[in-house]
Amino acid sequence: MKKRRRRERPKPWSQVDNIPPDVTLEILSRLPPKSIMRHRCVSKLWSYLTSLPSFINSFTSRSTSRPPTLMVTLSSESAKYVLFFPTTPKPSSYSPLYSYEITNLDWKDSRSESIHGLILTPVFKIWNPTLRQFLALPHPPAQHSSSRGWSSYLGYDPLECRHKVLCVVSKIYSGQPLILTLGAQESWRIISEGRCPIHRPTGGYGRCVNGILYYRACLLGDDQEIIMSFDVKSENFNIIKLPEGSSQLYMIPYEGRVALVAHDYHVVKLYILKDAHGHEWKSFIFNVPSERVRMESMRFRGTTDAGEFIFAAYRSSEDLYIIYFDRRRNSTRVVFLQRYMDDFRRCCGLASNSMLTMQVFPNHI
Repeated sequence: MKKRRRRERPKPWSQVDNIPPDVTLEILSRLPPKSIMRHRCVSKLWSYLTSLPSFINSFTSRSTSRPPTLMVTLSSESAKYVLFFPTTPKPSSYSPLYSYEITNLDWKDSRSESIHGLILTPVFKIWNPTLRQFLALPHPPAQHSSSRGWSSYLGYDPLECRHKVLCVVSKIYSGQPLILTLGAQESWRIISEGRCPIHRPTGGYGRCVNGILYYRACLLGDDQEIIMSFDVKSENFNIIKLPEGSSQLYMIPYEGRVALVAHDYHVVKLYILKDAHGHEWKSFIFNVPSERVRMESMRFRGTTDAGEFIFAAYRSSEDLYIIYFDRRRNSTRVVFLQRYMDDFRRCCGLASNSMLTMQVFPNHI
């Protein structure tokens, strides 16, 4: 008597690659980041689809409808950890939405803030912290070799939804920066002669506000520091004079404009650019009330979309906390991370008194 062969039922996950790619992309783009990372392991196709620039742009566009997060990186001597905290709730102590460890780290600090979900690193890589992806950029051509030095900045055009990297020679004066458009499979392009004033960057991060990239520079024949603005869409440059006595101020995006801020213990000085063509700045000075914490060890870290100023320590082996200051209400709120950090140190095998370096990225989407 012949034995009947048992007919094997198809495994559910063997059917996933039969779903049309456009439907798969639409479904995946609606998932939260943590679920996307888990679903990348379903198949090689899904892993490939979630790495496409079109998917990343679609996911980022949907992310703008969600509240932004406060992204924090904590670095020990041997590892770097990424944590995402909510910015809308206002508890005195809270836990991150999710976190992970960066492996194969080849850089320490970033070269940009979070620009529409992406961060530029010093090793010419674009980092998407939400999707845990790194994109290696082609290095500039020979005429922009490392011996001449360069400064690179990440900008975003909200009209065409494109990121661009601007690369400017920093050790000599130049009027022909390089441009690279992300996701377009383009190589570096040279800005045509005459469109850019001859200048050199003077250091520091660039800041991108409503499609305009700002960075500090000096013009040829003039040692006076200025702000160079770069329209990410039109690729045109403009010179903005700094207010008097503001050379050491920190550049930030503030309520849709570029601003300069200085922080000295409890005193904050703020300059807001009102008219770029008229070089008009409006200044404010105010005190930060802080009865519960010491401001001496705190550094200014940026602002939220709601206009709150963020202060946090750079390095600490003790309590970790973040101060939010609302200048219009003249009020502060302090968020303590210690309750979560105790568990975090144990899970990561870190000593309770281990020194951690903290970077803060407001308004990450």
